[in-house]
Amino acid sequence: MRTLELAMAPLRVWIAVAVGGCALIALAYLPPRGAAPRGPRFATYSPEPTAARRRAQAVAKEWRETDASLRLLEDRQHVKWDSSRVGPAIIFRGPTLPPTAVRTVEAVADSMWRALGLGETKVRAALVIALERAPGSAPGPIPDQNGVAFLTPDSTDRTTCMAFLPANHFWTAVLLGHPPRHFEPDWLARWFQSGLGPCAYYAAYGTPSRSVRSWLAARNWDVALYLGTHGIAGERFLSVNLLGDPRYSWYWDGIYSLSPSTVACLAGRLDGCRSAVLYGADDDARIAVPEIVRLEQGWWRKQHLLPGERFLGDVARDVGRDRFQSFWTSSLPVDTALAAALRQPVGEWTKQWERRFIQPIRLGAAAPLGATLLALLLAAVAVSAVALAASRRQVR
Repeated sequence: MRTLELAMAPLRVWIAVAVGGCALIALAYLPPRGAAPRGPRFATYSPEPTAARRRAQAVAKEWRETDASLRLLEDRQHVKWDSSRVGPAIIFRGPTLPPTAVRTVEAVADSMWRALGLGETKVRAALVIALERAPGSAPGPIPDQNGVAFLTPDSTDRTTCMAFLPANHFWTAVLLGHPPRHFEPDWLARWFQSGLGPCAYYAAYGTPSRSVRSWLAARNWDVALYLGTHGIAGERFLSVNLLGDPRYSWYWDGIYSLSPSTVACLAGRLDGCRSAVLYGADDDARIAVPEIVRLEQGWWRKQHLLPGERFLGDVARDVGRDRFQSFWTSSLPVDTALAAALRQPVGEWTKQWERRFIQPIRLGAAAPLGATLLALLLAAVAVSAVALAASRRQVR
């Protein structure tokens, strides 16, 4: 009786398959000879600050915030209103500006004020511009040149809204009469618009109702920071642009650092858009007296809606002044009042609004095209090798 045996495929076939697979992987991942590197070979890292350094930074930050708050309160008590002007009162801190520069700034501010249609209510706005100062010119830490702050009307002064706008080196040179060659005149008006923040809404629509103000306070006014018709720095520049290019990994790092409802709205999901807009609407937030709204560097990373800084401004332009005024002063819950002004569900309108600035992102795992093709090619090679080995089986 002769036993039946299956002949194994020659060893050289398996060796050839393994070598071929390694060659394909090397061809896909190794750069060609002479190719320029895509990025720096070495990355620089800042050393971790010591505990004493962190304490000093925390104390300096607290000092800056307290100093800015006290100065805003003092400026509100001593602000002088010029009846001959229609725009906001302007207070300068730091180096003294020449009279011609002051008149130019006031003229630009008045034009911006008229263009936005402000001044319809009893609430007046004052713009405090802090010019950059040289280190050591005054005692204490250097004031933050990036932190914008707003002092909203309260029970001690119901008709004055203060906006603190620090001028960095670029804007200080412009205000002192030394603009760069490429400077365009409308840049200054846009900068003033971005500096008014909530004060623009107070000047245009008055004091919001308790429910609306509590909702805005709970989210640090992130949907009412800009009333202008363009972006925070022009027609095409919005906070959503700060995410970067979707082709790079840091774009997705920024996306997934946002809240889940914000990411869901960016993906075009109605429930996510509704939750992103109504964040804080169910909370009866305690409104501090005085209420000082601060924006620090990276403020857009804490937004619950992108580009949220212009959300209510776009709502006001779409629904008209009367319907927005009804929402702004309504005692109804925020979701009910906003849906009535929009005349459609909040999530549906917000989803359509989001599409004006960004295409829906795709959520979930997605393999790169090159990796997918390589995997399919390797799978085809493996299947072919197995089929070849099976066809050469012999029965003895």
